[in-house]
Amino acid sequence: MIDLPARWSSDAWRAELEVWLLPAIEATGRVVTGELVQERVRFWSTVLSIETDQGKVWVKENAPSQAFEAALAQAVEAIAPGTVAPIVALEPSRGWLATADLGMPLWHDDTMPPPSEWLPMARQFASAQRALAAHEDALLATGLSRFPKEPDDVVAWVERLLAELVHLPDEDPRRPSATEADGIRDGLGRVRDAAATLVASGLPDSLQHNDLHLGNAFRLGDGAAFIDLGDALWTHPLTVARIPVWILRGRRELPADHPDLVALTDAFLEPWTDLADLDTLRGLMPAADRISCLHRAESWRRLIADVPLECVDERFRRSVTEWLIDATAPDPFSSATSH
Repeated sequence: MIDLPARWSSDAWRAELEVWLLPAIEATGRVVTGELVQERVRFWSTVLSIETDQGKVWVKENAPSQAFEAALAQAVEAIAPGTVAPIVALEPSRGWLATADLGMPLWHDDTMPPPSEWLPMARQFASAQRALAAHEDALLATGLSRFPKEPDDVVAWVERLLAELVHLPDEDPRRPSATEADGIRDGLGRVRDAAATLVASGLPDSLQHNDLHLGNAFRLGDGAAFIDLGDALWTHPLTVARIPVWILRGRRELPADHPDLVALTDAFLEPWTDLADLDTLRGLMPAADRISCLHRAESWRRLIADVPLECVDERFRRSVTEWLIDATAPDPFSSATSH
């Protein structure tokens, strides 16, 4: 483990980045016209920008467990052009990814975009998933992780993670209480059933963005380009719908059967209707919602393991435990409303 924020704030690291970045940008025919500006440093990544005569270029480095994003973006773009922000340069061995500026994301302030803005994003990403499903080897070769799919394997994954958490020192905030641990164990049957439902669906695995929302999407031509693939997993495709659907449901306080939620969900399902009818696909969504909570737990697990605990913002230190609680709760959505 290393103090990544300290590293990313150091002159030595910045010098290493510049030695690669400046020639890489100029090799594309761009002329650098400004200084490299560090826009933000979080324990999971840092993002910088630099002005050129052809517009701003953004560059990102992820924590080690998610450094595959650069290679993954390149692979996705090769298979489904226009899915990710235009790549200017990348250095997969360091996880460095430089992309062209696309302006403001589709969600960039406190005003949540209307449901109509979410539908094109959902359709485009789901269509990309359908195209990517046939390229498992290429995507896994980037370092993307495959999440367990067989019911016994999924349950065993939860049990192993829970065992790690309950053996942490009492004072460690990641350690679940006895009541929380018992609740997670009591909900393992729900996890098993959900995993079995998804396996039985027969849908091929594909790319699960695992943080898909309009804040990670930019208008590009008639569609949208996506960023922040570091949380991604290779798994059941319908699990990608949970984050946008839950955001819309929670922020607008909508009932689960509200027409806007149905329309958004259906947008994720439409590319798969040649494999199953729409009603059948809709019936998979409760299982996909539940398993997707484990995907969030996995993303936080690996990120928190990358750094000393004191580098992790306090509000994120219990994220793994909270997502396990949600995944095993009678109603994952109601459980998750508190975080």
